[in-house]
Amino acid sequence: MPDIKFNSTGPLWFAAWVIYALIYCATLAYLLNRKRFGTHERILWFLVITFAPVIGILLFFLISEDDKLPASHASKSRPPLSDTAGTPWQNNPGHTKDSAP
Repeated sequence: MPDIKFNSTGPLWFAAWVIYALIYCATLAYLLNRKRFGTHERILWFLVITFAPVIGILLFFLISEDDKLPASHASKSRPPLSDTAGTPWQNNPGHTKDSAP
């Protein structure tokens, strides 16, 4: 019977650690770019992912909401905030209340 030894220095373990490190870094980068998370939520998820990495990464992707808006909200269009149509200064975008004569 062949003698099979499991040690942490083989190429398979190295590949597993590289894959784990890439998943960990990608998860943290995704966490930092989330638009729906505030500072406290990001810190909490960072701690969970760091101190319980396998469970934390799984929970993060299973529990956290997606950044995409539902279709009912995405179809609504709003006028731009700086719309000056119908106002006395519609042709003068630099006009402010203080610069009026």
